[in-house]
Amino acid sequence: MLEYKIVNVQGDPIIGTINDEDSSITVYLPFYLQLLTLEPEITVSTGATVSPASGTLVEDLLDVFRNGREIKYIVTGKDGSKKTYTLNITVQQPPVVLEELSTAESIRNYNVRSTTLSLRITLQGSGFSENRQLMKMEMVDDEGNIYPLGIATNNFNDTQSLNINLSRNDQDLFNSFETSKTFRIRVYNYARQAITQYPIQITKT
Repeated sequence: MLEYKIVNVQGDPIIGTINDEDSSITVYLPFYLQLLTLEPEITVSTGATVSPASGTLVEDLLDVFRNGREIKYIVTGKDGSKKTYTLNITVQQPPVVLEELSTAESIRNYNVRSTTLSLRITLQGSGFSENRQLMKMEMVDDEGNIYPLGIATNNFNDTQSLNINLSRNDQDLFNSFETSKTFRIRVYNYARQAITQYPIQITKT
């Protein structure tokens, strides 16, 4: 592989760094671009081919960042030899930092009455985005079960706090409040993520 560059940006393309020793391609993306899809232009030696082909979109970057989906390119030389390159995407983005709701000594408890339709929890921190479409939140219980969370839509301009809506419509989550489970909160923002160190507890009263 001779060149790998991202062309679906304004101005000059983003040039990737190709390392033949470890068969990697590294692309540095400025966070302000907030790209969800990459359009690569790939150059290989005369007579060689690459698969996926140059111009094939790398779609759903949020899935790449959150789930670690690998993106690989196979270059087949004129002589039939093959080499596989792995794409590494590094986003120049501030970290997500979460302020703890609990402490090492005390687990914060939220009470939910049987007649409550929803519960709102405010989570403070930094590294949040005004574009909530780039964000995702979930609760993780002490058994590793994951419960998606809704983000309130009335604080788009607030980049230092998140309002979490827990709806009774999510029966699996609300039913789990009847146990002694504890939960940690994980926040994703584009290519970054963080999870609270200390858990919280939610009980029905």
